[in-house]
Amino acid sequence: MKLFLLFILSVLFLQKTNAQQRPLFIISTTKVYSKPAYDAKTFGVYARGGTADVLHNLNDNWSRVIVENGDTGYVPTKFLVKSINARDQYEKDPADFVSPGDADAVYGSVHLFIHAASLKARAIFAKGQPVKKIFRTNEPVSVTYLPYNENKMVKVGGGIFEKEQMVFIPRKFLGRRLDFAAALKEFKTTKNTAAKKRLAERIYEMSWLENKPHNLLGVQAFRNYAKEIANETLYESLAFEEFLLKETQLAKETEDLLSLFKNNPLTYYINGKPLPISFTQKDIEQIDLPKKIITNGNDYPECGVAVTKEYRFDNFKVFHSDSDKLTYIPEINFKADDIAVSFAGLKIDNNTSEVEFIKKLGGFLSYTWLDSPHVYVLPQPDAAAFVFHFKNGKLEKMEYFFYC
Repeated sequence: MKLFLLFILSVLFLQKTNAQQRPLFIISTTKVYSKPAYDAKTFGVYARGGTADVLHNLNDNWSRVIVENGDTGYVPTKFLVKSINARDQYEKDPADFVSPGDADAVYGSVHLFIHAASLKARAIFAKGQPVKKIFRTNEPVSVTYLPYNENKMVKVGGGIFEKEQMVFIPRKFLGRRLDFAAALKEFKTTKNTAAKKRLAERIYEMSWLENKPHNLLGVQAFRNYAKEIANETLYESLAFEEFLLKETQLAKETEDLLSLFKNNPLTYYINGKPLPISFTQKDIEQIDLPKKIITNGNDYPECGVAVTKEYRFDNFKVFHSDSDKLTYIPEINFKADDIAVSFAGLKIDNNTSEVEFIKKLGGFLSYTWLDSPHVYVLPQPDAAAFVFHFKNGKLEKMEYFFYC
């Protein structure tokens, strides 16, 4: 009995040790089998580039593996390699996946699309299985292993080797790219209450991944649905999104942006005194406000700008670089009236309304509404940008950064 228990423990130890080794890559598409035989039942399929943890190499050219979602099965050993490269010989991935070159492909590796609204992706191998990301309808996600059971989990991101960082969603919420026009048509004709709700939510999220005319159609459809179900709060909040889309429908050309900055140079106002955008370190040192000076303030250069001094005021800070002969304001918090910005004929301060701001600069702005609502990026021609944050309809913060 003791010898038998010792044998079982040694087998389990070897399996755990093997599973903790670096995963191997799938060199060419293969199915995953319930037994080490080609006539055995299959329960999933790999695309090239997937990974598997090898538990045991059998003597008949099969390997027992842990697939990406934690299930255990068998694959032919010939498909398991330590690395993959462009010289490999491999078969085209099956139609289970969207491959580069397919009609609805959006990037250069196998992927699928999200078929649910505001779908939570969880780290199933981490303690507590926390939600790591919210995916939107029709958002593309990288997929290299698909189980056939729609209730099984699929890895859709989070790295290759760090299991606790991997994120998963159920198989049933993945598929090929949804057609926006078809979904909108079905939404308008269906009489099924549950289907109408599901389609309204999906169309709304899909629209933000479409071009702006489609975007506006999606928001208007969702707003009409909110009116139908008498959700006044949702109806009113969508009114602002409709306004935003109408004001930003026509993007300005590069020439317009250049003209905007040339004809309306940005000017800061500190306690009412003007400070041109080309201010110097001496100008900052003469500001009559409480400040804290930090030498070699940050050790994370902003795209190569080595900050020599950081001046911290109550509501804004200034970076200065001796080596780059550069002084600039990277961040302003508009909590008081000690600082303001004049730009394009618009005074920007703690009283600036979001509506006024959008009406003035709409065509120049970019934004990612679902993930970062009320945050707008205004590019500057010399490889930099301003980021404006609004809260409750008022300007809260402005950031300035360089593109890397």
